[in-house]
Order: sequence, then structure tokens, then C-alpha cells
Amino acid sequence: MRFPSRPRIFRIGLLFKLILVFASILVIIFFTTSNIFDYQKGIVNISREVVKVRFEVISISQSMVDNLLAIEENQKKYEVLRQDNYKEYFLSAFKEYRRNLGSIQWFSYPGSDVWTRLQDDYRETFPNLGDPAELLKSEPPWVPQEKLNAWLTTIASAKQENERFIESSMRELYAWSERSVRAGMIGLGILMAVALMGSAYLTYSLVRPLRELRRGIRAFTLDGKLTSVRVISRDELGELAQAFNEMTARLKEEEMMRTDFIDMLSHEIRTPLTSIRESVNLMREQVLGEVSDRQKRFLDIASSELERISKLLARLMQVSSMSSRFINLSFKPMDPVHLLQETVDKAMPAAEAKKITINAHALPDVPSVTADVEHLRQALLNLIGNAVKFSPAGSTVEASLQLADGGNQLLFSVVDSGPGIPEGEQPLVFNKYYRGEKLKKSADGIGLGLSIAKNIVEAHGGKIWLNSRPGRGSTFFFTIPISRENP
Repeated sequence: MRFPSRPRIFRIGLLFKLILVFASILVIIFFTTSNIFDYQKGIVNISREVVKVRFEVISISQSMVDNLLAIEENQKKYEVLRQDNYKEYFLSAFKEYRRNLGSIQWFSYPGSDVWTRLQDDYRETFPNLGDPAELLKSEPPWVPQEKLNAWLTTIASAKQENERFIESSMRELYAWSERSVRAGMIGLGILMAVALMGSAYLTYSLVRPLRELRRGIRAFTLDGKLTSVRVISRDELGELAQAFNEMTARLKEEEMMRTDFIDMLSHEIRTPLTSIRESVNLMREQVLGEVSDRQKRFLDIASSELERISKLLARLMQVSSMSSRFINLSFKPMDPVHLLQETVDKAMPAAEAKKITINAHALPDVPSVTADVEHLRQALLNLIGNAVKFSPAGSTVEASLQLADGGNQLLFSVVDSGPGIPEGEQPLVFNKYYRGEKLKKSADGIGLGLSIAKNIVEAHGGKIWLNSRPGRGSTFFFTIPISRENP
């Protein structure tokens, strides 16, 4: 059977989703970092202007003010006291002022032309002065008082202007720092929000399809039911879900084909097999003539094998209809204690052949239930029959009936002394045609008894399960609701 190909549709793959989320995070990091870098660059530029220019200018201008005050002081002291040491102090201050005036010319900034004008004024005042010591050859005042006052006023004004600039620059630095911190906090907040939303989006994109796939897989592994899953994404997981649905459809088709084949094969073989079995029985009973003891022994073997094949075909035909969806149940009141005892009686011949004892236990005053007696007997008989089959000779099988769930459920249990079931195989034993690896070599059967029992119990609204440990036997349980409406 060929399935139609899926149409090509635009899909967003997992790789694209991952790239989208991480690319968004990287873009936010890039813009946030760039923004912070721009603010830091502005802060560095302002800091450089303040530290390397304006602070130096203020420092030198303050030294120049000190120099001019020292020049004025020593010049006046010499005029009054006529002591030569004041000449030396004057000369030292004058040289220091001239050096500072030359140094401050190196700084260029808006308004720095005041120092050029100050230097031009100095040169106009002392046009041919090479060595400052030549001033001392004349009588004081060596530097006119009006020049000192003008220079002090100019320097003080320039110094105040620089101080005002530094003050405004510090405010600007604070504002830039605030903007830088704000940009960093906003970028970090957006980054965390995008990271959380991206993580939630990726998790949501992964968890939903995986949950659907897990549901479909568990339905098959635990219940043996082939169930399609919802395709809720267009990525690789969506394609996996579509492939799972295609596999489920294919398996359902093959299951239907196998069921139809079994029904057809069983029906076609049953008629000739009945004729052969009746013919063999007629010869065994010597209706067609005398047979020797040796011939009778072989006819007995043939009759036994034919009977076994007939039972196998009957079970194969039975399993094709033993599904909770298709079982046609006929509910009527029944006595559970009588059902238990009757089922044990039916299983007794097989148990006596292996010298196995079957004990039936039931609590008194167990109420009647509404159920399909024949199907429920079949389910219980399958469990007891399995217990007898796998229990060693001379052992005991316990079949019990009691109330559960506060008196709302009947609880049937069958305990055997068999080899037990490995833990890894326990979820699979109720699947159709399943047989453990060890049982395939040591016991007959095709793995339908427990599957039939499960379908019958679930069709009644009950549950079936087991407890088992290798080497310590197994206990099978199933429940049937006591109160239910007839369908």
C-alpha cells in the first residue's frame, strides 16, 4: 500500500528556531554594547578635555597668579628696603612667570587665545628683553603696576572661565554616566526578556510535539493500541509526528490485513479439518472396520493433534473480534462467586493432569454485578489456565474474589507458583501475540490469552494488571465495577 506524499509547505525548522533565538540575543548584546561604548567614548573625551587640558591650565594659571603676586611683593619691598635678596626673589618669580606663560601656549581649547594675547602684551611691554636680569639694572618698578593689575585680571578671568567649564563638564560627565548605566540596564532587561521568551518558545516547541509522540508510543507499549498523534508543528518534530502517524496507519492496515487473513484462513481450514477429524474418530471407534492396537495408537495421536489444531483455530477466530471496540457484550445480572467456582471447575481437568491444586476463595455476601457472563468467564479462565500452564507440577493456584475501592469494585486475583515475569517484559504481556523469550521455547500458545482477557475486562469498564518477580511466581488482578447501567 502506498501512502500519498505530503505537500511541500513552508516550515520553520528547529535549527532556524535556535538560530533565530540566539541571533536575537546577539543583536541585543551588540546594540547594547555599542550604545554603552558610545556613551563611554563621550565620557572619555570629556574626561580627557578636563584632566589633560583644563586642570593643567588652571594649575599653570594659578602658578602665574602666584608669580605675579610675588613679583609685585618683592618689587615693592625692594623699593622700600633696598635689600638685594628681594631682587633675587623678584628675578626668580619673573623667570617662573615667563616660563609658565610659554608653557600655557601649548594648550588649545575654545578661549585659549587669551594666553596668546597675554604673551603679546608681555612682548610689547618688554620688546627687547633677552635676559630678565637686565631689568635689575634699572630702578624699580621693573614691571609697571598697571601691567601687573591687567595681567592678574586677565589670568583670574581665564582661570574662572576654566573652572566654570570644569564644573559644567562634571555635570555632563554625570549625565553621560547615568545614560550609560540606563542603557546598560535597559539592554540587560531586554536581553533577559528575550532570553526567557526564547527559552520558553524553544521549550514549548520541543515539549508539545514530544509529549504527543510520547502519548502515542505509550499507548502502544502499555495498551497495545495504535493511536495517531496530533501534528502541532512544522519543524523536524512535526515531520517525525507525521512519520509516526504514517507508521501507525501502515501498522493498522497490516493488522487489519492480518486479522482478515486469519479469519479467512481459519474459516477455510475449519471445514476440511472437521471432516478429517470426524473421519479419524470414525476409524478410532472402528465404525469403518477393525483396527489394530498400533493403528489405534496412531489414530489417538492424530485425533489429539487435530483437536489441538481446532482449538487453536477457534482462538485465532476469537481474537479477531476480541477488541474493546468490537466486543458485543450482553449484560445481565450474575453471581460472581458462582462464576469463580464454575470457572475453577472448568480448569480443574488440566490442573489434575499436572497434579496442581486450584483453591477458590471468596468473601461472603459478595453482591451481584451486571456483566457479560460468557466473556467474563473467558477472561478469568484465561488467567487460571495460564497459572496452571506455567506452575510446576504439585503446586497450588489460588483464585480469589473480594471487594475493592470501598465496595465499588469486584477484585479477582489469580496467584501461581510459576517462573515469574521479568520486569522489562511485564508492560508487554497484555499485547496481542506477545510471548516472552523464554516461553517461546518452553510453552505452547500464540500469546492471545492475556490480550483477550484485557480487552474483555476493559470492555466492562475495569482494569487488569499484574505483580511478578522472577522465580517467585505471578499474581494477576482485574476489577469489575459493581454498579453500572445496562447499555
